[in-house]
Amino acid sequence: MTRAADVVVVRMSAMGDVVHSLGAIEALARARPGWRVHVAVQEEIAPLLCGLDHIASVVTHRRRPAVVGMLRSRRLLRRLRCDLALDLQGNWKSALAVRLSGARRRVGIAPPWRREPGSARLLTELVPATQEAAHPRRLALDVVRHVAPDAPDLLPRLVSTEAELAREAAALQALGIDAELPFLVLVLGPPRDNRSWPAGSAALEAAACPWPALVLLGPAEPSGMQVPPGVPLLRHGVGELRRLVALGGLVARAGGRVVGPDQGPTHVLAATGAEVTALYGAQDPDCTASSAVRVLVRRDRPSCVPCRRRVCDHAEGPVCMQFQVATGEPPSPPLA
Repeated sequence: MTRAADVVVVRMSAMGDVVHSLGAIEALARARPGWRVHVAVQEEIAPLLCGLDHIASVVTHRRRPAVVGMLRSRRLLRRLRCDLALDLQGNWKSALAVRLSGARRRVGIAPPWRREPGSARLLTELVPATQEAAHPRRLALDVVRHVAPDAPDLLPRLVSTEAELAREAAALQALGIDAELPFLVLVLGPPRDNRSWPAGSAALEAAACPWPALVLLGPAEPSGMQVPPGVPLLRHGVGELRRLVALGGLVARAGGRVVGPDQGPTHVLAATGAEVTALYGAQDPDCTASSAVRVLVRRDRPSCVPCRRRVCDHAEGPVCMQFQVATGEPPSPPLA
């Protein structure tokens, strides 16, 4: 394809995978400056794309109710009159959105790299992956390079405004943290998610850091969950995703650091330019880690690793995530 007026890229979810795909989307826009690149994404994730000037527009998909949401997305996508649609997700929902867009060329990754291989029948062109590991960043770039072979390999990036940075700096100041000086952000997660970092291990990291530390929680983390004692708590609520981008911008500007598990908030913070250490227990870093982060895995990983479960069934809980950042070894003293 040598000419296109409008192209839609579909990457509905999840938050971390959307972030991983942003480099490929920007690469497409750079390689084909005459194209208008639109992105279809779930409504709650769409705020991440604010301020990215290479994206012509964002089509927000509403998940509930499912049929009504997809019909709404069909209407919005058809208005774009795209000749080309790229499926960067590889499941039935994304393939259906591509099909309903009305684009004549519908391109996506080929089985067996698709999450739901049967969805490939809704596409017109299938692209083999260039690497065995099914990393969303690499798969997205493979699809983009099928239509723009000269697309560069770019890291994802997220940007915030000065007003957003100032508001988040004020929130940190209320916790006693000066955003102009280096500080540490400890990202926890839902207690039942086996990717989450235990509070006991986070407490040891906070105690070892010479900078002020804070614990970051989002809307997925329940109130009353265990957190490191004595460490200030910053909670972002529903609809406050832009605050997460601003927090990462402040960390990057101050020369601070982030430590967190293989979950969406950690990947968002990494894409802002913040220095990030990503902790891997159950997950395989070859499939989800960003090349911009320091990856740390526990040295004595249990035999059940890697796994794809969301809730750990190990007799002692998610032991794969119980380790110290400095050593990659189990904490000492043991967790309470």
